[in-house]
Amino acid sequence: MPEWVDFFNRKYTKNQIYSYCYHNKLIMKKLSKSEISKIQSQNSRKYHINQDYFKTWSSDMAYVLGLWFADGCIYGGKMFDITLHIKDKYILKRIAEKLGYEGNIQDCVDRQAARINFSCVVIYNDIISLGGIENKSLTIKFPNIPEEFLPDFIRGYFDGDGSVMRLKNNRLNSAITSGSKDFLDSLL
Repeated sequence: MPEWVDFFNRKYTKNQIYSYCYHNKLIMKKLSKSEISKIQSQNSRKYHINQDYFKTWSSDMAYVLGLWFADGCIYGGKMFDITLHIKDKYILKRIAEKLGYEGNIQDCVDRQAARINFSCVVIYNDIISLGGIENKSLTIKFPNIPEEFLPDFIRGYFDGDGSVMRLKNNRLNSAITSGSKDFLDSLL
């Protein structure tokens, strides 16, 4: 019966479901694990997402992966998140288009940030297989990127954790930051 409560997104209690079935002479049967899994996969996603996005290398995929390495996180075995300054919300809109994500991009007004955040076990696992980890800030290692996509990855990372400053002598200085010395050493 707990699977029915989950199926109805906890809108109804177990007793309400029992009562409805009893009064309408409906017979309830226990679902097998495969039936439960099928129902959950059909109903678990509120918005569409291309869950195979990180399976095939492309310039766009390498860019999004680089941006994720800079300003993204994964957690809980299924959650994917990229948070940027509110002025960079347009980048998140482009990423949403590339991922086929139809959900909202959230504004975090108190942090002056915008974020794309969704649940997808497949993307979570793909990020892990590409070198991503949870709580990555201080321990992330530089991933194994095919050479042809390395500039795109670095461009994505730079958009997240890079900066350009004009010096007093009118020269430009660029920098990339990371909390992981190993990551920066490998990037160099």
